[in-house]
Amino acid sequence: MGLFDKKYCDFCGNKIGLLGNKKLEDANMCKDCASKLSPWFSDRRHSFKADIEKQLAYREENKSAVASFSATRTLGTTSTKLLIDDNAKKFMVTSAKDIREANPDVLDFSQARGCDLDVKEHRVEIRRTDSNGKSVSYNPPRYKYSYDFHAIIRVDHPFIDEMRFALSNGNIEVGEQPMNPGQSGGWSVSRSGFNPLGNRIGEYYKCVDCGNEIKAAIDGMRTGGAVAGHASAQPVKPDTSRADALKAEGDIMKQKIEVQKQQGISEPHVLAMYQILSQQIVMEIVRQKPEGGVMGAMGTRPQLTQQDNERIDALQDEITSLRHKIEAQRKQGAEDQNDLTRLTSLTQQLSQETMRLHTFGALMGMGVTAGMPLQQQPQAAPKPAVGSQVVCPKCGANTTISAAGICEYCGVKIV
Repeated sequence: MGLFDKKYCDFCGNKIGLLGNKKLEDANMCKDCASKLSPWFSDRRHSFKADIEKQLAYREENKSAVASFSATRTLGTTSTKLLIDDNAKKFMVTSAKDIREANPDVLDFSQARGCDLDVKEHRVEIRRTDSNGKSVSYNPPRYKYSYDFHAIIRVDHPFIDEMRFALSNGNIEVGEQPMNPGQSGGWSVSRSGFNPLGNRIGEYYKCVDCGNEIKAAIDGMRTGGAVAGHASAQPVKPDTSRADALKAEGDIMKQKIEVQKQQGISEPHVLAMYQILSQQIVMEIVRQKPEGGVMGAMGTRPQLTQQDNERIDALQDEITSLRHKIEAQRKQGAEDQNDLTRLTSLTQQLSQETMRLHTFGALMGMGVTAGMPLQQQPQAAPKPAVGSQVVCPKCGANTTISAAGICEYCGVKIV
């Protein structure tokens, strides 16, 4: 048989056009029949006709599973998303807007074998032009860093080994400091890095959170754990990575202030930055209080939506970045007034966000809702002793009463 002899599809019988043959080990396949295969199937070239016939039959049966699929959760940050039907215990991964037409593979929870989170770091050197007009490296060299994210869901399926899909739209540039993400049970990163050049830092954290959420969902399928959002769900432990990083930074700054105090030194800008940092910590403490949970004596706070959290995350990221940028500028003796003005504005916004949550809880605790009259005020509790553990009535933090009787986080007078 010659190279240019007409070929016919061994599945539908139609003539195969020039360059349209999708070869198998022992058969020919037209592009229309090949398009019916699973989009996650990657070994067509080394398959035999009998195996492909089985897959085509399965793909036809899959249409009824798609028709009855009803997503209760959708996870992902790009066009390709993980869709989960918690009621039927099934899931799919697809970018299709019309799933009935696309016929994505519907898998049982029992077929989930795990999820790997793949993040790749890329760096590009930043160079300068010397006095001779030549491009030379800085000393030490400087780099711009960017990252791309993928989730890889491993499955037990006759025709599919894994589903790999992007969580980021291309590379996410974060500036000159590498983020150094880890993969111990998911992506773990510090949320207080100095990234003054990175204008997509919020997108970076969004991909991190989404990747961890997808991994948790797949792990839940494997272990038969409770489904988030259902009555049987277990409480989800809040993400404390940002709060932990801010508190660690606050401890270092606090020690610096104490040392300066002992030496009779007072730097107003250090105290101002510490106050801003303390406001950031207070926000994280308030935000970590469970919805409908206890706010000390202050009642409950409203449930935060995803948009609320994303807005607060972006605000916290920019404040942290500006704090570090201004500190670096000060060391070089070249502060930018625009940065200082911007930081002041952002700090005011953060204070308003914190008070919105805090005040709501306080009003609920006092019975001030929708015209409800004030409840009879309880008798004042005895003042706590120095050294005792109390909940700050302003910020809700667990703090130790010092000799000055103030909260170590927000500075409010307690006793």
